Amino acid sequence: MLKTPVRLEIASRRPKPPVASECPSRETGGTTIAARDVRGFRVVEIDYPAGLELSRHSHPSAHLLYVLDGEYMEDSASVSETRCQSRALRYLPPNFAHSNHFESGARCLVIAIEPEMFARVASLNSSLEYPASIETPVSMWLTQKLYREFQQGDSSSTLSLEGILLELLAETARHAGSGPVRIVPEWLRVARAYVEANYLRALSLADIARVAHVHRVHLARQFRSYFSTSVGEFLRRKRVEHACHLVSTTNCSLAEVAIDCGFSDQSHFSATFRKMMGLTPARFREMATAQDRPAAKLAYAGK
Repeated sequence: MLKTPVRLEIASRRPKPPVASECPSRETGGTTIAARDVRGFRVVEIDYPAGLELSRHSHPSAHLLYVLDGEYMEDSASVSETRCQSRALRYLPPNFAHSNHFESGARCLVIAIEPEMFARVASLNSSLEYPASIETPVSMWLTQKLYREFQQGDSSSTLSLEGILLELLAETARHAGSGPVRIVPEWLRVARAYVEANYLRALSLADIARVAHVHRVHLARQFRSYFSTSVGEFLRRKRVEHACHLVSTTNCSLAEVAIDCGFSDQSHFSATFRKMMGLTPARFREMATAQDRPAAKLAYAGK
């Protein structure tokens, strides 16, 4: 989906969308909104129109795709169809054959990892050989910071972008699977999607099992087997991800964030947040605020 010599064809079973204007990423079938070259990476914001289908293709370089708005479906020979929704981060290794369908359209931040950079990390970690959906509070926070810096477009932001991209690549290597991806049963994908859509509600294992039409014991066992986490841990992680967003982008009190994110009180919220993130919500907010300070202030401080 980026600057590769691969020629893609739009499937004919749906009406073809309007032809995108000339851009550095012609073969994506989408419209490039902005692009930045950072040492070791190329970052492109692309708008994919509704109804676009990209037939089976691959890219010589590894990619990270962060969904800003909308969603898309990815299909491959080795992995069951993967739904990539808003705020999802998807990793694709080099030469990974896949197809894409943008039924309702999507806007994505697409990151091409240059071969030299990829080789440095891959030599230390074999997990980058496999595709993965990276869904951790840290990755969510990093992608949000990345997009804010990407929008700045000045020389100071380029240095910050490089640091964030390296952190994001390290987080990807840390959490990507170390073996071939298993095909997730449809009922289990339904269960996970239900949790993702309702994680701020008071959910029980029985509620989720009822939606998936399986016994709650079977759900609990298979969920851990396929996703390497329990249903409860996954639910808490989704709540902490949402809390990261609220803490770093709003002025809501920590008590308000705790209630909004489904925690019983601020104490429970703070303990869970610290366990998953390695720092308190207050410290997280301080760090996020520091990241957002104008570059002019930093330049002045350095004089």
